Amino acid sequence: MTFMFSLFLWRKHKGEIEIKLKKVEPVKLAQLSAITVCGIPIALFLNYFAGILSSAGADSAEDVNTYPLILSLVVFAVVPAVVEEFVFRGVILGAYSKVDVKAGIVISSLFFALLHFSFGSVMYGFFFGLLFAVIRLSTGNLVYTIIMHCLFNTINVLMSYMRLDEIPAVVVFIVFAVALFGFITLVMYFFSRNTIDTHMSRSEGKYKPWKLITKEGYITLAVCVTVMGMLLMM
Repeated sequence: MTFMFSLFLWRKHKGEIEIKLKKVEPVKLAQLSAITVCGIPIALFLNYFAGILSSAGADSAEDVNTYPLILSLVVFAVVPAVVEEFVFRGVILGAYSKVDVKAGIVISSLFFALLHFSFGSVMYGFFFGLLFAVIRLSTGNLVYTIIMHCLFNTINVLMSYMRLDEIPAVVVFIVFAVALFGFITLVMYFFSRNTIDTHMSRSEGKYKPWKLITKEGYITLAVCVTVMGMLLMM
């Protein structure tokens, strides 16, 4: 449904949406890669928290580690990163940012989150959707978020082949604390040098955010929420 919604947007605004794939800066790429790595424990925490709220809420890695590693990396890491970044940070964010930048960040992140049907992946999907959207707008280069997304997925795939439940709780706590500190520090450092031009939209402030979502968009939201609710009740 989210891909169909993006297709509607692309057909309607394809002449206006700018999807730039430019050469990356090694230093900036290293910073963003470090942010991604430090953000992994946050995703794991949100997934764990979702599991507490609902027995069917946590994301599962069972479907991933049943395949050969190389195949899993291609299918679950590389392909989704390229396709989803083009759809959400390219088409959807690009279309809505022409009207209102802040609404574009939230709306694209919401649709990205609802692409994932487990409560845990929805929670960290929205969190990273916001992060990727802001980075996409601050750098003006979709390549950065494609690489970050691919790195995030790759680490998740590799972890699905590991026995994380055998790691002592104190080690998990220390890693989480260090990663959280590193994430906050790196994000603050990056955005102190890379800012978003919130005035680049044509009609900022003239529309309420909820009025920006089209009829197809609300249908998409309703279907995604319904399916996720059904899965959580199973």
